[in-house]
This record gives sequence, C-alpha cells and structure tokens, in this order.
Amino acid sequence: MPVLAICPHCYKTINVERTAKLACPDCGEEFGFAELQKNKLLVDPRVEARELSSAKNHFVNADFAGAYDHFKKALDANLNSYTAQYFVALCDIYLHETNKSFDVMNGIVSMTRNALTVMSRSNAPVADKLTFIKAMLSDVKIIVTRRLASRDKLFDSDIDAYRKVSIADLEKLLELFKIDRELIMSFAPEVTAALVELVECAVKTCYKAVQTVEKDGELFSPNDEIYKKLLSLCNDYCFFGHSLDSKFDGNNFSPDFKPNYAFNEKVLARMDKFDEANKPYEKKRLIGFISEYENMLADCETALRFTYLNCYRSMCSRQNKQHAKLFFDGLKLVYRLLFPRVVMNDKKLVEVRFGKFVDIVDWCDILTRFLVDSYEIDNSIADRLHDFYEKLYEIIDMYVVPDIERIEKAHKKLQNARDAELEIYRKVLFDAACCCAPALKKYVDFSVGKDKTRAKIVKVCKIASEDFLMLSEFKIGEIEQSNFYRPILQISTALLDEEQE
Repeated sequence: MPVLAICPHCYKTINVERTAKLACPDCGEEFGFAELQKNKLLVDPRVEARELSSAKNHFVNADFAGAYDHFKKALDANLNSYTAQYFVALCDIYLHETNKSFDVMNGIVSMTRNALTVMSRSNAPVADKLTFIKAMLSDVKIIVTRRLASRDKLFDSDIDAYRKVSIADLEKLLELFKIDRELIMSFAPEVTAALVELVECAVKTCYKAVQTVEKDGELFSPNDEIYKKLLSLCNDYCFFGHSLDSKFDGNNFSPDFKPNYAFNEKVLARMDKFDEANKPYEKKRLIGFISEYENMLADCETALRFTYLNCYRSMCSRQNKQHAKLFFDGLKLVYRLLFPRVVMNDKKLVEVRFGKFVDIVDWCDILTRFLVDSYEIDNSIADRLHDFYEKLYEIIDMYVVPDIERIEKAHKKLQNARDAELEIYRKVLFDAACCCAPALKKYVDFSVGKDKTRAKIVKVCKIASEDFLMLSEFKIGEIEQSNFYRPILQISTALLDEEQE
C-alpha cells in the first residue's frame, strides 16, 4: 500500500511503496525506503491532521504559544505541510512582535518565502494554493499596516527616529516583492490586489517620512542622505506597483499638507492684522511698528521654508491640487520678505531696509520656482508679479531715486569727501542696487511679455550700481575683498546679462 513521503533529492511530496529501492516520479532520482525512515521523510497524515486541529483551536483563542507547539508537531509529521510551516512562523511573529529586538519585517518576508517554497513541494491543487496565498497575504497586510501605523507617536515625538526605523522596515519589506511571481501566483487578481495594497501602504509611509515637520517654530526636514533613501524606496515600490497593475500611479498619492496649511494661515492672518494696524502709515509706505514687523517676518521666513520644502522635498507631483494652495501661500510669503521696509529712525530720517543679499538671492530663486510651476496651474500669477513690481517701484521712486539723484548732483564734491562721509553714500547706493535686484532676470527668471515697471526698476538698479563703482573709483579688487559690498559685483554682472538679452 503506497504511503506519502518526501523525496530526499527534490523535496516534493510523493507516493511510494514500502520497497527497498524507489525512484522519485518527479526528479527520477533513486533512494530507498530505509533512507526515508532514517531522515524522517515519511508523512503521517493522521498525526498532521490531529495536530493542525489542536493548533487551530489554540490559535483562534489567541493562545499563540500553545498553537506554535502543535503547529510544530504537525510540521514534524509532514515537512511539506505548508499550512503548519506558515503558522509556526506567524505564531512566532505574534509572540514576539512587541519585542524591540525582534525583526518583524524580516520575519514576514521569511515566513512568506518559506511557506511558498514548502507549498511548491507539496503537490497541492492550484485552488488550494490560491486560497492559502490570499489568506496569508491578508495576515501579512494586517501585520505590516499595524507595524507602520504604530509609529504615529514616534512621528510626533522624534521624527528622525521615525525616518530611520521606517527606512529599515521598508528596505526589508521590499524583498517580499522580489519573490518569484509564479510562486506567489501574482497573476491571480485577488493576489495582485493584496500586493498592490501593501505597495500603497509602503508608498504612504515614504510620503509621511519625507515630509518636513514643524514643531514650536522649528522645522525638521530629512537630510540629503535620508531624502535620497526614501525617494529611492518610493520609486522601487512604485515600480513594483506598476508592474503588478498597469493602472497603478504613484502620482495619485499626496503628503499630509494640513500642518503646513495651518502654519501658513496663522502667519498670513498675522500679516493681515499687522497691515490693518499699520494703515495710518500706509500712504507713505512706512512701517510704523518695525520691531513687531521684523518679528512677524521671522515667522514669515519659517513659513516660506516650510512651504518650499513641502513643495520640492516631498514626493507627489507638483501638479497635484494640494500643491496649488502651497504655491499661492508661498508667493504671498516671498513677496512680503522681498519687499523693502521703510522706517523712520530715531533721528527722524527715513531708512529703507531689506534682508541680507544672500537671503534675497535665495528668496528670488524660490520665487522663480514658485512662479514657473504655479503658472501651469493659474496664469494669473503673472499679474500678481506685476503688482509686486508696481509696489516695489513706488517705494523706490519715493525714497531711493531722490537719494541717487542727490548723490549724482554732488558727485565731484563726494570724490573729495572724507572716508566716513563717502562710506555713507556708498552704502545708500549699495542698498538701492540690492533693493532693485528682484527685478533682474538673473534672480527672478520669469516673465510673460514685457513689464515696463520691471524695466524701470532695472534702470534704477543700473544707475545705482554704476554710481557705486564710480564712487569706489572702480577698485574691483577692494570690493571683492569686502564681505559687505561684494554683492554689488554680482549685481553688475547680472545687469550686463540683462543688456545682452
């Protein structure tokens, strides 16, 4: 009477007679019945069935330790019992997943791969295999989702740690999608759907891990190394998603921009409140409460960096609708930062102040990127840029041009002036050129048609730069050595490029 056994060469489950010499019907290799007995390769279906029944009773009652023992005995009775093989590993995960030293993701991948390998040797019917794989992937999805979602508190308390453990888990989980497609039967729609859900869970984790987080006014953004790792992982998962389902589209995902929206709204509301209080000074374009205004600008700069990082260091398409609000908020913020602050100093003299030139250059670069990308969403942003230049020129014409004209009239006298007096006028001209810099295409490389107001600002910038160089007697070497005045040379070069266009 034939009995079930496992071939010692190909490890397939086969039927054999109790004879001295045998040959595997699958691989053709020869062996003896005594060899099967010696290596415990005979299958005992009755013991297997009894132990599986006991194990399942323990399992449904969440007694995973008891279930583990009985599943192990079932596996001993049949080394090709893929059900027992799977549940031994699953019980082990359930017993240890809360242990920090236990590697859950490695456990999941090993559990799946080993169960599928044993299943391929069992000669079980295709329908049984498919039923098993669907049930297994359902359990895998629950474990993976629970593990990734369990870190929400860590995300809030230690974003750097959250990123590191997420990367470690996602790198290991990636091996699941490298399992042979025939082995995991991914051609079956139900299996494809389950695998795609796991891909989606991984992609969402990448999106969450890469986003910038604000806490008490401080921004926490991933460094370049972490960003590249998360981007690479996201691309890998999207590749597998698309290979499983041609309709899969990574651009359908989006980070959670709500914290960014809320922070921007708070800063923009503060700006509106300040403008309302500053109305008595508005006619002369003065800032009446400069200390409060500059404190507000600090928040404005944080909001701009927050917005920029979410626009260009997150992973979703910039044509995503959620990006539109970020772009438009960002434009309001960057215009405010670039706009000069006109104040009355302690000596009752008007001063035109602005940010450091290095910051102006950075803000102009951000402005250019926002304009180029948001123009595809709403071309009315070109009008907003024109409005900015109109207001900028109003300040320049009211306060900067008169100073330049006064310096030009007294040019000969100034050449013979003492160093301290000459330095005052050089700074006025330097400030004037910097104030006009956002109109230069080198810094804001965006235009829709000719803007006459922008051209006027460029003209003022040219005059201020040339007058500065004349007062400095064109001593380029000395200017290059000056940490403060060096930017005037960059502006002069930008003006030359402007003329050549």
